[in-house]
Amino acid sequence: MKKIALLFLLFLSADLAYAFQETDTLKAELEDITVVGFEGNRSLMQTPGAIANIEAKLLSGFDESSLLYGLNTVPGVRIEQRAPGSYRVAIRGSSLRAPFGVRNVKIYWNGIPFTTPSGSTPLNLLDVTNMQQAEIIRGPAGSIYGAGNGGALLLGSRNLNRDEAGTGIMVGSYGLERYTTYAQGQFKNGSLHFNYANQKLDGYREQSFLNRETAELSTRFHLNEKQVIKTSFLYSDLFYGIPGGLNKEQYENDPTQARQGNPFVLGSIDANASIQQEMFLAGLTHDVQITDAFSNLTTVYGTFNAFENPFNLDYKKDSRKSGGGRSRFYYDTIVGEVRSRFTAGGEYQAANYAARNFENDSSKVGALNFDDEIEIQSALIFLNAEIDLPHEFYITAGLSYNRLVYNINRLATNLEGDSQGVARKTFEPEIIPRIGLVKKFSSALSLHGSISYGFSPPTIEEFRTNEGSIALDLEAEQGTNYEVGIRGTLRNISFNYDLSTFYFKLDETIVQQPSDRNSTVIFENTGSTDQYGVELATDWMLIQNTGQFLQQLDWRFSYTYHHFRFNNYKKEGNDYSGNELTGVAPHRIVSSLNAQIKSGWYGSLSYNFTDKIPLNDANSVYSDAYQLVQLKTGIEQTITDGWKLNVFVGIDNLLDETYSLGNDLNAFGERYYQPAAERNWFAGLMLKYNW
Repeated sequence: MKKIALLFLLFLSADLAYAFQETDTLKAELEDITVVGFEGNRSLMQTPGAIANIEAKLLSGFDESSLLYGLNTVPGVRIEQRAPGSYRVAIRGSSLRAPFGVRNVKIYWNGIPFTTPSGSTPLNLLDVTNMQQAEIIRGPAGSIYGAGNGGALLLGSRNLNRDEAGTGIMVGSYGLERYTTYAQGQFKNGSLHFNYANQKLDGYREQSFLNRETAELSTRFHLNEKQVIKTSFLYSDLFYGIPGGLNKEQYENDPTQARQGNPFVLGSIDANASIQQEMFLAGLTHDVQITDAFSNLTTVYGTFNAFENPFNLDYKKDSRKSGGGRSRFYYDTIVGEVRSRFTAGGEYQAANYAARNFENDSSKVGALNFDDEIEIQSALIFLNAEIDLPHEFYITAGLSYNRLVYNINRLATNLEGDSQGVARKTFEPEIIPRIGLVKKFSSALSLHGSISYGFSPPTIEEFRTNEGSIALDLEAEQGTNYEVGIRGTLRNISFNYDLSTFYFKLDETIVQQPSDRNSTVIFENTGSTDQYGVELATDWMLIQNTGQFLQQLDWRFSYTYHHFRFNNYKKEGNDYSGNELTGVAPHRIVSSLNAQIKSGWYGSLSYNFTDKIPLNDANSVYSDAYQLVQLKTGIEQTITDGWKLNVFVGIDNLLDETYSLGNDLNAFGERYYQPAAERNWFAGLMLKYNW
């Protein structure tokens, strides 16, 4: 039955495409898309590199309760959710060293570094409503954004360009309740935006609840014709359960159960395995045009964070403070027919953690294991040049200098063989170059190539693990990426395409190892990987005509092929050289068909095929390939002057697949599986008012 449904979806997409290819369309071309990219703010057709700009309607187009849908439409990107609120971001296989959390990807929100100074990112503190703009750079972007071999994710709030307010409610399976409200307005010298979201979920599995509340206030003030001040304030209160991994037998017999305990380790329910995190962020940006050719953009920020994590093996409580800033100077000039933009800037981040690990006494704080004071400092200085050469050649060249220092003062310890004292690690400074070239043949076709170097030092969670080890010998991963791509538009049928091929050579790969102290993980450098890939994204606007019954029909398709292999990798006496890279699916397809008719009805049908994934370095265990189908329909109507009502209903996992949306890699006790929900539904409404 599932195979028949798959064939139906594929033929439906193809038949609709051919049936409407003669239709007069008004689809925007790639030339019209402006990307931040490498601080260029230029057309995507003039930017070398694998960069994707995701529209707001795509980010929240299917299900506003999760980040997965929109970001997973980008080839080479896989956003995993092992439990509601527990995200893992893999850009080109960069999640190997992330048993939990988001690592190896640099993330900014409203221009503010949202990634901590050590390289991990609390992405789950953001709601979808806080991310109405997104740009993804796939592959090393260290020449201007610093650490992170996976790439960079640039997120932004709702555009402040109209007077509007709205409120919404959504309910669904497994106790889903979601409430949102927002308001944005223009005034004489600026604009203001407020956003609030509250989401609750009991969860498909035991101990997979979620309760998140976010409030955001963003403003923009024009001080004069040359200066703009922007502010961003964010409060987030997150509490979610950690059900834990299951072995194969448990996964097949009862996927709703949480991890079970034994005489030595608490089960997830008894331990109340969960994360409670509260954060307040404040950021200020000053944008000034100093002269006609010279400008500056500076952002400063600070965060305050309370973190509590009862787990099966321990109980962690942190108090975290961090802050810093990013400033860049732009100089634009024209010499003859050559336009150039030179960017010079820097970024500095510092953090201070009071981090304590305790025994978990049946979900309560037990005896102290160790107490650390952690100081982190990271610094980045970068230079970048963008030169428009004759005959529509465009060159981008950048260079950055990077420093990272960890300082851990162990104030107290009750661990066997451990002692108090200071441990300091100053990583070797990294100089990160990148060069890219674009040849634009026309406004509808360009070819690009780039060579970039990347690095990714261990995060503080890898350097100082939950079992108390401090890995002073751990060094940064380093790699070189070679990339060629072509992008363009077939105007006669309004078809956009973006194809990239790459080879990434990674050395000093950071991998997980079992700890001698308890059944958790430690990390070490070993071997290297060879990563070859092909990534294709297409967007075909089959119909866009307000005068027809079927006003709009859009078909999106993305395909990812990743041939990633370990090279010279030995662990515990085993040689895994030549094995597939753990946690990476060789093939992925994401396709969607979106339609809107004259009466206001709209619909979306999406399909996701994910190939089998190796779950351990030995390649002895694989997850099954799966096909995920999602369906949504609704109607949006103007009910009176300025008022609009949007009512919708959706079904997730239409084929009722049994699958894991995020697996535990190299898991102890072969607990690899984090089951995703079976077929489920949601419904809601949104009321908007424009004035």
